[in-house]
Amino acid sequence: MDLGIKGKTALLMGSTRGLGLGCATALVAEGAQVVINGRKTEHSVKTISRLGKNAHFIQADLTNPRECKHLFESAQAHLGTISILVTNADGPLPGAFMSKSVKDWQTAFNNVMLSAIDMVQKCIPDMNKEGFGRIINISSVSAKKTDPGSVLANSIKPGLIGAFGTLAREMAGTGITVNSILPGPFDTDRMRQTGAGLNDLTLEEAVKLHANKVPMKRMGTIEEFGALCAFLCSRQASYITGQSIVIDGGYVSTLL
Repeated sequence: MDLGIKGKTALLMGSTRGLGLGCATALVAEGAQVVINGRKTEHSVKTISRLGKNAHFIQADLTNPRECKHLFESAQAHLGTISILVTNADGPLPGAFMSKSVKDWQTAFNNVMLSAIDMVQKCIPDMNKEGFGRIINISSVSAKKTDPGSVLANSIKPGLIGAFGTLAREMAGTGITVNSILPGPFDTDRMRQTGAGLNDLTLEEAVKLHANKVPMKRMGTIEEFGALCAFLCSRQASYITGQSIVIDGGYVSTLL
């Protein structure tokens, strides 16, 4: 299926590894020009080599407003205009409610919510001029279900989905759509390391632990995640907006 986004331009926050990289890979495969972003350059050379000539890397720490500004301005200068934005940030560190200080809350809020909102506000003028825009928020199922030790994610991620849901209705009719993707257990380096650290397991044991919690008895792949992201960016998805789409192999057992 031709998704109709060949030649479109995309900025992907936090995208040198994991789910963000899955999205970048899928968009490049559809002919989009992409700018990927990460805090460190150590992953960028390998990632750019994998993605090819349609990808460009810009280093920026999303927790720093000045670097977010640098990321946007550099991406816009490279791409000319930005028609697709994928927001992504490292999830808040796990921990019980009473273990989190006000500073912890502020840091998580700045990283997860404000960095995304800031970049959206910067990119929408380009999208309005073009009459086409796709904003994809990479969230998690922690926005849909509560778990002990996930208080920051359970609190802040739903707030960002709410903000983007309002934005979606305000942008309806402009050609700009806004959606969130809520992944469950996916086989990423972060998932392996977090699972191993919390449960005193090897990385492979952590994969098995998470996989056994999923009805499909496996973890998702970044390729599967990227395919969903690319579809939501497509011309065919122009009537999908304001949605929070769970991709989790049946992990979250809710009716809605």
